[in-house]
Amino acid sequence: MWDKKKGGSGGSGGSSKDSNKPRDPKETRKFLDNHPARQGALPRQVERGGFDPSGATGDVTADEREAALSQQILVYHESQSAETGNDWMYKLKEDSMQYLAEKRGIDLQQIYRESIYKKGVETLIDKIYGLLQRYQFEFNQVAGGTELHVSGTISGDVTEVTRVNKMREAQETKTYFRARLSTRSHSLVLRGKDDAIDFYLIPVNKVMALSKSEVDYKPLTRIQVKISELGMMWRMSDGNPAVDSLDELCMWLFSALITATKEAANKDEGHASAG
Repeated sequence: MWDKKKGGSGGSGGSSKDSNKPRDPKETRKFLDNHPARQGALPRQVERGGFDPSGATGDVTADEREAALSQQILVYHESQSAETGNDWMYKLKEDSMQYLAEKRGIDLQQIYRESIYKKGVETLIDKIYGLLQRYQFEFNQVAGGTELHVSGTISGDVTEVTRVNKMREAQETKTYFRARLSTRSHSLVLRGKDDAIDFYLIPVNKVMALSKSEVDYKPLTRIQVKISELGMMWRMSDGNPAVDSLDELCMWLFSALITATKEAANKDEGHASAG
């Protein structure tokens, strides 16, 4: 079930009747209010029964939802020119979007859609990284200078060569939005692309290889992002961990990083003693 809450008990269903009942103060939404699409074309309010895992929205058909979303995307895109007043840049961006669409053989609207999802994923990673940094600062007050010390970096868009030809020339590339927290032994990697964010916990000496190393590790968890004509939301794609807010998710992720670091430190001490 798509969870629409920020920090409450969640709730996995409900009907349109629920919207007339007083809301629990804890049941605030998971919407990203600072997302550009939220401030432009996408409405700020969503009814409690608005989404389910199959994507059904009341009596509205899938085609009607898609048409409405398409219209919202176009409205959002077209609204940017008036806001900036920068006609030449708007024209340059418009021409470039058309070029990319033609080169890829897809509809221009799909380019707009991908752009909105990209911004949504970036905004969500920024938010998560900010929360993790807060925990990092507090934790380093006791762990600074030890093997448990945590450092962090947010790399933003990172383009990787994923396939080369016989001449070692790039044939395929992929771009991910990245951030990470690291200790002496492990890195917690945040990797966003398309409509999802994957979280990896991998040995710190494997981090520089990026996705070439990550493919050998199962993600700790994944966040799925969804944007519709009613707004934007996120959920844990497999329900694990069972969290109702980004704060709870970040606590779980940070704890996993520290636990792995302690286990690695203990293992190294055991090897040293045996030697």
